Order: sequence, then structure tokens, then C-alpha cells
Amino acid sequence: LLRNKYSNFLQNEFFCSICMRYFIDPVTIGCGHSFCGPCLCIRWEEAPNPPCCPVCTESSYQMSFKTNIVLKTQVFLARRARLSYLPSSAQQMCGIHMKTKNFFCEVVKDILCLLCCKSKEHKAHRHCSIDWTAEEYQQKLLKQMRAVWEKTQGNQRNLNRETSKIRTWEGYVNLRRKMIHAEYRKVHLLLYEEEQKYLERLEKESTEIFQQLQESENTMALKGKLLRGMYEELKEMCHKPDMELLQ
Repeated sequence: LLRNKYSNFLQNEFFCSICMRYFIDPVTIGCGHSFCGPCLCIRWEEAPNPPCCPVCTESSYQMSFKTNIVLKTQVFLARRARLSYLPSSAQQMCGIHMKTKNFFCEVVKDILCLLCCKSKEHKAHRHCSIDWTAEEYQQKLLKQMRAVWEKTQGNQRNLNRETSKIRTWEGYVNLRRKMIHAEYRKVHLLLYEEEQKYLERLEKESTEIFQQLQESENTMALKGKLLRGMYEELKEMCHKPDMELLQ
């Protein structure tokens, strides 16, 4: 019962209300509520302007976030404490020595027990505890996620500019079309054929430019989807249990 109460406390205190899992790279917004940094970035991107807190719905104009170092440390300790409550049968056991595998070998990239680490085969290798190694690898994943997110945002800005160019060009073509019609209507009978040639040339040029702009827009949109998918995949990887993350 005590373990269940402790587990519920940890869940309420250190779980993100968006993904309902332990915080990764936690950030705290103006209203005081905290979330996973990646979860909030995705929610903020999809939200109307200004976005609202997913918990209290208070509007926020905050667009950049800093990691809450204190909360991040508390989450790390909470995860370690939760693992200590797990029975031995729930942990991975060494088939040779029947001891819990608590260490990660940096050379062979495998999880070992203490006796395996001291064996002749692994004695000269560098070993670290699973929890600290998993934390280190998670930080590397988060660094990759930040780089992917920056590329995603940069691509979105380029996509917005390209879309704006298309709208501007559409407006220019429509204006030129009206001007040509107005000018040639004055001498319609004499210059009808010349008007048609002029309009055909305009349509051809505008079609070519439209095609170039739309191809660029489609390429950027596809790149945005690929980057977003990569970001989501890295985010899911960060949430994996230590054993799965290292393997």
C-alpha cells in the first residue's frame, strides 16, 4: 500500500500531463505548470495564437523555453527511486551468475552484472551504471531533437515565405490580366489578335513560375513532414525504459 501511494505521488508530481509519462527535458511556463519540452513545442505549434496552457487554459505568449534544471534533477531521482521499489524478478537477470544486471559496458554495448564486469573478458572495459548511462544517452537524443526541431522551424519559415510568394504572384498576375483587358478593350477590334497573343504569353509565363513555386512549396512541405516524423520518433525513443533505450 505504501509503495502504491508513493508511486501515485511520483506520477502526479513528475508526469507530463500531455504525454502522461515522466518528464523529458521539462520546462515550466508562466502559469507555473510544467511539461515535457518536446510535448509543449508540438502542442504550441499546433495551437491557435496565443496558445493556452493545456492544464489551466491560461493564454501564454511565451515562445522559447528553458529547461527546468531543478525539476529535471528531481525527475531523475524519482525514476531511480521507483526502480528501487521494483522486485528483482522485474529486473533483467544475468543467466550465468543469476545476479541483477546493473552495469552497461561501453565497449561491447551490453548490460552486465557486477561479476561479469569483473570477469577476464570485461575487466579492462569501461562500465557505468545503467541509470546514469541511460541518462547520458537520453541527453544525446534530446540534443538531436533540438537540432531537428530547429531545422523543422527553419523549414516552416521558408515554407511560409514560399507560400507568400505564390499569393503575391497570383495577385500580380490577376492585376496584369485586368490591365491588359482594359487597355485592349479600347481598341478591341483592331488589336484583338495581338491581345490574345499577349494574354497567352502572360499565361505561359505565369504557369511556369507557378509550377516552380508550387514545386518548391511541395518540397518544403514534404521536408517538414519528414523532420516532424523524425522529431516524434526521437521523442518516443527518449520515453523508453532504460533497458530498451540502451539496447
